[in-house]
Amino acid sequence: MLLSFLQTCRAALTPSLILQGIAVLAVLLSSVIAGVIYTGRNYAIRRELRQLRRVGVPVEKSNMKDQYDSQFDLAEGSTATGPIRIKAIYIHPVKSFGPIELNRALLTKSGFMYDRCFAFAAEVIEPDLDTGARNKFWRFLSQRTKPGMSLIETELWLPHENSNPNDALVRAGGCVVIRFPDPENPTWLSWFDSLLYTWNPSAIPQVSFIAPLNPSAAQLSTHDLEKEALRPFTIHARTAHGIDMSIVPSVAAALPKLKKFLKISDNTPVTIFKCTDDTLVRTTKNLAPLKYIGSPAVHGYTDQQPIHLSSLSSVHAFSELLPRENQPLNALRFRANIWVTGASAYDEESWKRYRILPGNGAIETHRRARVDPVLCVVCRTSRCTMPNVDPDKGVFNTDTPAADRKKGKPQPSTTLIEYRTVENGNKAALGYMGMHCVPEDRSLNEAQEQNAGLYVQVGDEIEVLERGEHLYGSTGDDY
Repeated sequence: MLLSFLQTCRAALTPSLILQGIAVLAVLLSSVIAGVIYTGRNYAIRRELRQLRRVGVPVEKSNMKDQYDSQFDLAEGSTATGPIRIKAIYIHPVKSFGPIELNRALLTKSGFMYDRCFAFAAEVIEPDLDTGARNKFWRFLSQRTKPGMSLIETELWLPHENSNPNDALVRAGGCVVIRFPDPENPTWLSWFDSLLYTWNPSAIPQVSFIAPLNPSAAQLSTHDLEKEALRPFTIHARTAHGIDMSIVPSVAAALPKLKKFLKISDNTPVTIFKCTDDTLVRTTKNLAPLKYIGSPAVHGYTDQQPIHLSSLSSVHAFSELLPRENQPLNALRFRANIWVTGASAYDEESWKRYRILPGNGAIETHRRARVDPVLCVVCRTSRCTMPNVDPDKGVFNTDTPAADRKKGKPQPSTTLIEYRTVENGNKAALGYMGMHCVPEDRSLNEAQEQNAGLYVQVGDEIEVLERGEHLYGSTGDDY
């Protein structure tokens, strides 16, 4: 009976019927793909970004991909044989989220353009110690308490010369695209959307959303931002201000999933704040001399100073002090803006002022000012627990615990405290690594007169102009 049925089916499957079946399947598959493209968030974002260009160095072409190479082993006190050069440049558009690597960056009074221009914050309630009243306020969040923030990727998209000036994101001056793994169980639709976007069947579906750089110009909300008061929130011990980006629909829609990804309570409100020119504040510690910088230093959502510089040879020297299981140490844990090579380990700690000279074969010279940036070095960078976060895994690292201990000691902070407490200026410092810097007005003003940008590029040379001693906080609170 079964044989008879199969023979009947075989007779019925004529070439024309097979072709018709294939055509029907093709139409159905095309309809599914078209539906995913039309409704999928990845392709919706692509359509929104069509008038912008992505800025940054692809991961596979990173200037730091050889950071562990022994050629960068220059011991403390050794004599360098070549010039000190800029190896890599990083900005962090959203404070404590993933960085963006650049081949060149625009230097401004408040640091590199787009660096730490957003901050993620949560509403907290704390009792007043005097009255017992419950105080409600916003406080920024970082990898110190939410190490998973290191896994949140950021992309910078800016207008180009052929952009449509009427496009909403072009009027906004561009945007930051923020991506993170979807904390929800994947559906077949989200999986297929991810597959079409990445062509990787094992890729984890991502949540993506757009944060315009200038939301008032983007006109993405019915709110009148000109009348919207800037909200206060705290960054460490200081009060910062910013535009509450939850009024932007694309941001508001993603915040619940972002909260779930970071394992924040459903009852805790969160938002993203945007820094503006009006919310920049003066630095209050480690002040560069006004005779050099011209006017008081200002910053946005950086902890205190505009620019952070670090040397790869210093990280190499320090890495050798770590327990074997914690070596080699990824230099990007220190989240510097400028990474240099060619100087001996910790040599940067004696710098007081330096000039950045165009390198041979500069990457890009278009609209680069014919003036060399000069920066003052104001203090060592006192470290916190953030370097303990593995930026590739979003977890805190420890060493291997001793036989009589259940948990290992946090690394690299334990070793930083032991070997890199090289001064006592900041009692709360968990060791020191890297240097804080402030750009001088003279070079900024000359660039403005030339109607050109004061750019810093990979391959540029560092010329140390002055050396001296550093002690965190030694310059007091007044210029």
